[in-house]
Amino acid sequence: MSWKALFYRLEPAVTRRALLATAAAVWLLAGLMLSARAVVWLVETNSPLSASALAVPALLLGWAKGRWVLIPLATQNIVRIHALSPHKPKICLFAFQAIQSYLLVAGMVAAGFLLRLSPMPRPLLAALYLAIGTALITASFRYRRG
Repeated sequence: MSWKALFYRLEPAVTRRALLATAAAVWLLAGLMLSARAVVWLVETNSPLSASALAVPALLLGWAKGRWVLIPLATQNIVRIHALSPHKPKICLFAFQAIQSYLLVAGMVAAGFLLRLSPMPRPLLAALYLAIGTALITASFRYRRG
């Protein structure tokens, strides 16, 4: 058996619909994880008023970013997924996002790690995490219409 044949045999190939569901799940889970961490940090502030003063604008900004920045990106990704290898009924599972996006995600994870190590106050970091999480959650629903 040739290497190419072995590669195609081992490739975790799925339908385009499964790719869209995978992309939606990844965006939704990442958004929920960031939002949950933010809520924990906001609860730790011991001041419901200051937590609300940070959470409400973060939620609004996150929704706006999701609506006007991430939903158009998700739409581009949906078009890309539908255009992938039109002659093949199934595509590699890891193609749910472009290669460049994997590099962007790695950079964002590293930035999040560095921010947690920074002296930035947790309530402000919580607002940032909540805004990003809300944006991801908002945009994840675009994949359902894929």
